[in-house]
Amino acid sequence: MKCRKCGRRAVAILKAYGLSLCERCYPEFYLNLVKRSIKRYGILKPKEKILAAVSGGKDSSAMANVLKKLGYEFELLYIDLGIDHYSSESERAVMELAESIDVNVNVVRLEEYGFTVSDVRKRLRRKTCSACGTAKRYIMNRFARENGFDIITTGHTVEDIVSFYLKNVAGGMRLWAEKLLPRNEPFDEKIVARAKPLFEVSEKENMLYVLIESIPFTPMECPYAPNPEWKEIVYEIERRKPGFSKNFIRGLISEKEEFDHVKYCRLCGEITNRDICSFCKLRMSF
Repeated sequence: MKCRKCGRRAVAILKAYGLSLCERCYPEFYLNLVKRSIKRYGILKPKEKILAAVSGGKDSSAMANVLKKLGYEFELLYIDLGIDHYSSESERAVMELAESIDVNVNVVRLEEYGFTVSDVRKRLRRKTCSACGTAKRYIMNRFARENGFDIITTGHTVEDIVSFYLKNVAGGMRLWAEKLLPRNEPFDEKIVARAKPLFEVSEKENMLYVLIESIPFTPMECPYAPNPEWKEIVYEIERRKPGFSKNFIRGLISEKEEFDHVKYCRLCGEITNRDICSFCKLRMSF
């Protein structure tokens, strides 16, 4: 198949757009896709101090690279979760990424708080991913606020957003699902805004971009990652109906969050809906 733009051999077959592109034309398409999303949804605002959370995987690495190419100034944040070889390999990839785009990288180690995700796996009877998510959200928000950042960007993809939404709605947690918008403004002074520059971008599109542009990333999967059942459902729907995921998330834009009141953890002072936040409860287990 030939590239729709220049006639060279195509390497990217994008059924959702009815396009086929070569390795020269695809990066330009990708940059324009992210640039359009940022502008359309107001994902990033002028002069914001941006903290880009990266894991070393293809999605967050693609996000950091494209933000740099689009002219944004930002710093990276890598959270070492203490997951044996996976964490050390991920950190290596993040350091290579930071060097390749000439951006400062900040590293926070979960063990500084008295435990690691591997400790959770070995000692506690709770889902590892739940503890991991709690730790990452806590550290990202606190680090960003204490260091004067205006917004945190993450590498969530269209599949992430659709699968999270369906899972939470099916579980009766619609309020949580409504947080999966391209940009979430803070509802309290202790909360830092969150943004998803790759809101309309798929995992396949990210993979093509990092491979074509030779962007550093690790292909390793977290050894504790569960079977992604909901994401597999999204893959199957997308296979049968290309463009479903992108059309689905555009319907989320009108969703709004409402919070009746705010509580603060009596141990650390961070935002919570209980007397003691989930992170502090996790710390108390060690």
